[in-house]
Amino acid sequence: MELANIRSYNVAGTEITKEFGAAQVRSVVLHILEANILCSVATVTPEGHAHVNTAYFCYSDELELFFLSHPTAVHCHNVSRNRSMAMAIFSSAQQWAGPDTGIQLFGTCSRTVGSDAAKAEELYGKRFSAYANWKASRKQEDIAADYQVYGFVVRRLKILDEASFGEALFVSADVKRHAGG
Repeated sequence: MELANIRSYNVAGTEITKEFGAAQVRSVVLHILEANILCSVATVTPEGHAHVNTAYFCYSDELELFFLSHPTAVHCHNVSRNRSMAMAIFSSAQQWAGPDTGIQLFGTCSRTVGSDAAKAEELYGKRFSAYANWKASRKQEDIAADYQVYGFVVRRLKILDEASFGEALFVSADVKRHAGG
């Protein structure tokens, strides 16, 4: 995985000539992901309407994100028909007019299976230490026993991290994946 087409621009969308390297951008992305555990998941309904849901997430260093959800939830139905999805991740404890930070991620989502599901479960368990006990304690009649792990593959990202990049400055990048990734 590599970051490409890194651009910076102001809130009006005007590109700024300030350049940031892939290593710095990647470091900021991973810091934001590590500092937050909740995301907003945006999907598209069959009628073309927006739908949003909140979920706990884990992630890999390759910018694959994973979350648990029930397969009959609206957002899961949506990604089964249209894999396009976006996520917003930020701390709601930020103060207005402070140095803000957050990330918007754009890509595709699907239910994980096989080795991808095993990888996701391992990452989820590392991030949320109570996960294994919680999962083991689900009774068959418990609706949460049917939860599945969904994987989100990031294709593009947009970051606001004023402490790292400057006030009201956004940085975007494409996420390029190598064969097999």
